[in-house]
Amino acid sequence: MDRRRFSLAVAALLGVPSVAFSAGNPFLGYTQDELDKAYDQRNWAPNSAEVIGRYATDSAAVRKQYPPRTERYGSSDAETLDIFAPAGAKGLPVMVFVHGGAWRALGKDDSSAPAPTFVDNGCLYVALNFANIPAVRLPDMATQCRNAMLWIHANIARFGGDPQRIFVSGHSSGGHLSAVLLTTDWSTLGAPADLIKAGVVMSGMYELYPVLLSARSSYVKVSAGEVAALSPLRHLDKIACPVMVVNGDKESPEFQRQAGEFATVLAGMGKLRGRFVLPGKNHFEVPEALNDANNSLSKAVLDMMKV
Repeated sequence: MDRRRFSLAVAALLGVPSVAFSAGNPFLGYTQDELDKAYDQRNWAPNSAEVIGRYATDSAAVRKQYPPRTERYGSSDAETLDIFAPAGAKGLPVMVFVHGGAWRALGKDDSSAPAPTFVDNGCLYVALNFANIPAVRLPDMATQCRNAMLWIHANIARFGGDPQRIFVSGHSSGGHLSAVLLTTDWSTLGAPADLIKAGVVMSGMYELYPVLLSARSSYVKVSAGEVAALSPLRHLDKIACPVMVVNGDKESPEFQRQAGEFATVLAGMGKLRGRFVLPGKNHFEVPEALNDANNSLSKAVLDMMKV
């Protein structure tokens, strides 16, 4: 479905007059070029390649010092996770991290760097892996992440984690997927409704409609119904725990707007645990804050986990 037909389909689903989504004004007064740039963070972060490179090198150094245990939670090769745990771990809180990468790049091996912040402070850290586009579609990615959380709840005690103290965090497209996990009705999947005790969403997208009007629609192929199902802002009634919302002040206006709106509605529900706008940080630099246990965000997260 082309962008124009997609916008009309979603407009009909939402009951919005289709004239509001004309070809020259696809969303909030943006031209198409402006909207494309607003959802491509490389336009706002000249050091993006350098920072993304650090994800891999910093993570490799951490894995050498803190060798993880890799486990499989599903049948495909992509459905694995790395568990980082202190020696002699027993009944410790668990932080699960969902990596970003625009839904089509990166993996658990780029997500190890925050592990010492948690392991050195009496927590388990779990880096999720899952298949990316184009190997699977976005709904399949969400299903894999949900399956990973169910596996963690059922099995993490064997590795020293407390299944009653599972937390989730994620960045960028992983911030979106983390918000999807936070708005999942776990009771329908045979798990406790409060499977996740709190969340940290970083630089995510919480309403997919404008995202899919941008150039990202060239590779993210979803129906209007799937957009509704995978837009966390439309499922706020399912959030059963406190949530921290984080972004950098050098991110694109659209990412900052999405974070602000998500935080505002969470605050109105009494579910906002904290709102962090990291000064001087662009989109790609935001998750590196968790690499330092001594900064304000990491301290707030550890306090949230009660360690």
